[in-house]
Amino acid sequence: MSSSVFDSPPRRSSKNRTNLQYLGSPTKEKVNSSTLSLASPTKLNVVHSDWDNSTIYGNLKRNPSFLSSNQLPKTDRFIPSRHSSSNGRVSSEEHLPPPNASPSEHIKAQSQLFYKQSVADACGIEVGQRILQYQPLPPQSKHCVQLNQNSQFKTKTKSTIDPIRSRKISSNPERVLDAPGFIDDFYLNLISWSCDNYLAIALDNSCYIWNASSGSVSMLTECEFGISSLRWSDDSSYLSIGKDDGSIEIWDIDSSSKLRTMKTQGGIRIGAQCWSNHLVTAGSKSGEIYNNDVRIKNHITGVLNNHVGEVCGLEYRRDGLQFASGSNDNTICIWDSRSSIPQFTKTTHTAAVKALAWNPDINSLLATGGGSSDKQIHFWNTTTGARINTIDTGSQISSLHWGSSTSFGKEIVATGGYPNNCISVYSYDHKIKVAEIENAHDSRIISGQISPDGSILATVGGDENLKFYKVFNNVKKHEHSSSIANGKQMSKIMTIR
Repeated sequence: MSSSVFDSPPRRSSKNRTNLQYLGSPTKEKVNSSTLSLASPTKLNVVHSDWDNSTIYGNLKRNPSFLSSNQLPKTDRFIPSRHSSSNGRVSSEEHLPPPNASPSEHIKAQSQLFYKQSVADACGIEVGQRILQYQPLPPQSKHCVQLNQNSQFKTKTKSTIDPIRSRKISSNPERVLDAPGFIDDFYLNLISWSCDNYLAIALDNSCYIWNASSGSVSMLTECEFGISSLRWSDDSSYLSIGKDDGSIEIWDIDSSSKLRTMKTQGGIRIGAQCWSNHLVTAGSKSGEIYNNDVRIKNHITGVLNNHVGEVCGLEYRRDGLQFASGSNDNTICIWDSRSSIPQFTKTTHTAAVKALAWNPDINSLLATGGGSSDKQIHFWNTTTGARINTIDTGSQISSLHWGSSTSFGKEIVATGGYPNNCISVYSYDHKIKVAEIENAHDSRIISGQISPDGSILATVGGDENLKFYKVFNNVKKHEHSSSIANGKQMSKIMTIR
């Protein structure tokens, strides 16, 4: 029976037999030594190498700029660099503007954070979590996924970042009064606003009283020596006038009469004063602090000698148990009213400390502001002596006053000097500037006083202008202590002789 052509392949002659006997992997080639030998390598050099190490390194030694030439092979793929590509995260780490930046910059930065938080909440991820990952997360049960999906439509997730709303204050003053002869001296306190809405201001050697309710102005007295400080008593019955000769005059406002003159030991000007019931605490240019009891003949009951520079700031706490003093020696002293040794002495400021403000709601919270070389507002816990926080205002601070608003809660307003003579409002909780009035005066603001209702700020500067700005809308009338709440009754009981 004849065999099929598929049973056996046809025989080939030995002349046409190939040299590759195995048709599998190309590495299993057998070469006939009679036909191909190592002595003839040109027959194997079919594919040339695309990287000649000896040639490349030789050219590099002779010409270091060889790498920039066109002799190097070109790559056919683009691999992005890790440093130039995004990491695929929604990050909350942003460079926030400094506290003294304009409110618009703070609002823009906070809006970006709020937007990122909103996008993360909408995508069901957390801020800082990777969006694209190399490996998927382990699957969850369908029941949990349905609950999460349903909860997205039924409940609204509260963002951890609240949007910052604009805080609007008018840059136009409510009223402007001329103050000719006002002394442009940063270390003096020549303006004071009483709880009965009377504002006292010193112009040259004269003291004037402006009735903020009626708008009338009257001159109280004209002194022989220059006036260096003014301060109303707690019930606004008396006005103490400190002079350059180191004496203090006590005036009765109802009768417009001088009750007495108290002289200090050094005879040096009194730049700062503060009342606490029947005590008048006065700070001199030489650094001494005198406690004067206006009820007795020998009025000096104590002399405090902790400062070495002029005392330019004095403030009692509302309960009268503590008071703070600021000096030109860049220090702050927190005193117990019953002791002649300070409880705490702080040297954090790098300039004179004139601005002092006790929080009306938290007795142990004190704010202090430094001069042109410091520009810092420090917040202190006067019970422990610890510094709670700091705000860099970028401007000289001449006065500080607490307030509040519906948008930011507790706020503090600072009047500044160099460089832009501005009035700045800061949020105590956020530690940022929320409102400002730039160039409120043509020259630096020497001092500022808040109205009895806590809404109007009176500022006086070297431009001899007395301006009134409405800075707080959330007016709050604080309750006075028992001795101050009696008002005029206290003045009838107190006998000055």
